[in-house]
Amino acid sequence: MMQSLSTSQRPIKNTAEPPYFFQGEDNQEVRNWLTACEDYFDRHPIQGENHSHRIVFALGKTKGNKVEPFLEKYRKVMGGLGGYTQDPSYLMWERFRQEIIKRYISIEEE
Repeated sequence: MMQSLSTSQRPIKNTAEPPYFFQGEDNQEVRNWLTACEDYFDRHPIQGENHSHRIVFALGKTKGNKVEPFLEKYRKVMGGLGGYTQDPSYLMWERFRQEIIKRYISIEEE
C-alpha cells in the first residue's frame, strides 16, 4: 500500500524557467519581467552571482525594435563605448532595474 507524501515531505522544485523575452510591448509589465529574472537568479546562483552577469543575462532576454535603443545605449554607457563615458553604477543590478523601469513603466503599473 502506497502512502502519499504530506505537503511538508514533498520535494520542493528548486529550479525556475528562464524569464520570457521582454519586448517593451504595451501588454508587458516590466516589473513582472524583472521579478521573473530575479526569481531565476535566486534559483540559479551561477547566473546571478554578480551584478554585471545579471545585467548581461537580462539584456539577452530582451528582443525587438522597442527595446533595441535602450539596449544599445545601456551597453555603451555600461562599457564606456561609442563615445559614452563609462558609468560604474550601470554595472549594478539596482541601476539596471531603475533605468529599465523608468523607460518601460506603463501608466497602469504606476
